[in-house]
Amino acid sequence: MTVSIPRLSGEDETLSPQKDRCRSMEIKNCQVMLVGTVKGLLSEREIVRSVSEMFGPEAFCLHISREEIEGLKAVVQGKVKETGLSMTEKIYAREMSKFGEVQIPPPSLVEACRISIENEIPLEPLDMDENSYSTLYTELIGGATLVRQSLRLKSINRRRFEAATPEDLVIEWDRVINRFKGFKRLEERREKNMASRIRAISSRYSRILAVLEYERMEGIISHLSG
Repeated sequence: MTVSIPRLSGEDETLSPQKDRCRSMEIKNCQVMLVGTVKGLLSEREIVRSVSEMFGPEAFCLHISREEIEGLKAVVQGKVKETGLSMTEKIYAREMSKFGEVQIPPPSLVEACRISIENEIPLEPLDMDENSYSTLYTELIGGATLVRQSLRLKSINRRRFEAATPEDLVIEWDRVINRFKGFKRLEERREKNMASRIRAISSRYSRILAVLEYERMEGIISHLSG
């Protein structure tokens, strides 16, 4: 079951043009299609489906962990009936709803999972597992940073976001949420890890479709190109 946040009334129904959403590259004789998606926006499912139909992947790579993929499958298969939102996620959903209906889990991931199940296409995780992430989080983010982040998140509800497009909003949101050095380094390590995973997975398939967070896409590409 998904949770929907309706579009805010009075907003323009026309979605912004897609900006640098798809990149194609060859790695180890594997054709890799990278798609940057906006978390939560319902219209993103159409982007994933249309690219999948055009590209015909042998495997999907998702920007989440193995544990999160299992949770996503449970939602798609109807085994999980409730999905909650933190206060920060509610604020994000409110801001993103200016551009269209918002759902959790992210429709881009739900659509990839649904296509995977329907067509028996493997799903591969790109993000680190929960234990590795927890270890890295503890290593990079100290107690003082956590206190400062907590205070910052308490004030985020009063912030005026100026983004004119969904893509601009996720970039602006990312800068606000990951302002402190420890959180920036954590996201950089995630990007490096995802690029490494894409390289490893590319040795097993000839065509893979990587569904990424739009705000992490350029960092991942820079690691793949380096």
